[in-house]
Amino acid sequence: MSYDTLKKIMHTVTDLGQAAAVLGWDQETYMPDGAVIGRSEQLATLSSLIHTFMTNDAAKAAVAAVKPQLATMPERERRVAEMFIRDHDRAVQLPAELVEEQSRVASLAQDAWKRAKDASDFSIFAPLLQRTVELKRQEVSYLGACAHPYDLLLDQYEPGLTVDVITPIFDRLRVGTTALLAKIQPNLAQANDDVLHRSYDTSTQLDVAREIVQALGFDMHIGRVDLSAHPFCTSFGATDVRLTTRIRENDLRSCLFGLIHEAGHGMYEQGIGEDLARTPSAQGASMGIHESQSLFWENVIARSEAFWTWAFPRLRAAFPTQLADQTAESFFKAINKMAPSMNRVESDELTYNLHIILRFEIERDLVAGVIEVADIPRIWNEKMQASLGITPPNDAEGCLQDVHWSFGGIGYFPSYTLGKLYAAMEWNALKVAMPDVTEQIARGNFAPIRAWLRENIHQYGRTELPTEIIKRITGRELTEVDFLDYVGARAARVYGF
Repeated sequence: MSYDTLKKIMHTVTDLGQAAAVLGWDQETYMPDGAVIGRSEQLATLSSLIHTFMTNDAAKAAVAAVKPQLATMPERERRVAEMFIRDHDRAVQLPAELVEEQSRVASLAQDAWKRAKDASDFSIFAPLLQRTVELKRQEVSYLGACAHPYDLLLDQYEPGLTVDVITPIFDRLRVGTTALLAKIQPNLAQANDDVLHRSYDTSTQLDVAREIVQALGFDMHIGRVDLSAHPFCTSFGATDVRLTTRIRENDLRSCLFGLIHEAGHGMYEQGIGEDLARTPSAQGASMGIHESQSLFWENVIARSEAFWTWAFPRLRAAFPTQLADQTAESFFKAINKMAPSMNRVESDELTYNLHIILRFEIERDLVAGVIEVADIPRIWNEKMQASLGITPPNDAEGCLQDVHWSFGGIGYFPSYTLGKLYAAMEWNALKVAMPDVTEQIARGNFAPIRAWLRENIHQYGRTELPTEIIKRITGRELTEVDFLDYVGARAARVYGF
């Protein structure tokens, strides 16, 4: 039995996963509200089929036959095989009934979360979240012993990282963030973001955002843009990548930066090597590395002063009245205002990490049984007050902000902050490789940047662990230092200290 046999199994598993992704995309964009129960059954069936093909006798035989051949296989094939085997070894430990039930509950929970958020009532979502947590605890029990039960869920999104690795990095990041906020506090008047909250025609916002992401390099011939309650990117292969965003008339950031963020994900997907198609390696290396790509474009590039040298004339042409009193410099300062805020998605790149650390601590303790679902609203508000000095006035603006727990994404949140840390390290590496990168940005020449990312990250898909990627690019281990230096320099430019 050869690698070709294993590849056929990978093709089947990947095709089924992408079919499920199409249904998930439709559920978030065009599906009628009344179709949720039927859709939950469809997704549960596909999840069960995926699990079956991952763990049946044919898969076990193929894995057993390929394992002894790994040492002599070509590097690329070996990497693809190893990643599938990694997934297979995890999947065979989980009963099919558990996987199917998780999928069914996730579909129902997403609908319950929407209703709960609309009503600002956590009790509507709580029963299905309780069931989700119970299923995650069961999953951990099947996967075996580890230093912390949360490690086994984190590994799904960020392979190779653990609570013991992340916690000290997050602790130092929180200290550094708090110190920087203290320096900003006396200078808050230097950045006024009122301009972002004027009235902006929604269709024009979308037109401008689409134009900008195409200029950055997102290929609309093999991608598209739609609207959803929560912006996301999904891929059914490198030649079919879907982005969504949301538009708010009185918040210019929401559509523009939301779409740039998702386009960063999309360009990663579009750049994955063709030879990886229809294998589990035809995706990002981890959610943290994926986030590093979206945050690289959204924050490092699109919130830079150089970027607005190029982009501001285009934005002002679309909104001449609203931006008549603005310059590229004043707009740059407006979009980089740094101050504690209620909402994670719309927070600035400095305080954003405090939102993530809060969520990390809650879900880590949920999985370990230290806290229960009923405790979440109280603990959430206490942690918001302690870390950001804000107490949410209701559940919708507090513990119901995010969709992630509804689809079972416990272990996902740390990836957002890890993405920021990776992005800052990647930026420093790019500046060494391309010393004139700032001038290129100011001229709107983004192709060399995209090419560097494609050469060093995108083409590899999921054939390397995130720790391997960042070490190969930067020569160093993961650290918070690059990010704190980067965001500190931007804060100094905005606030004049």
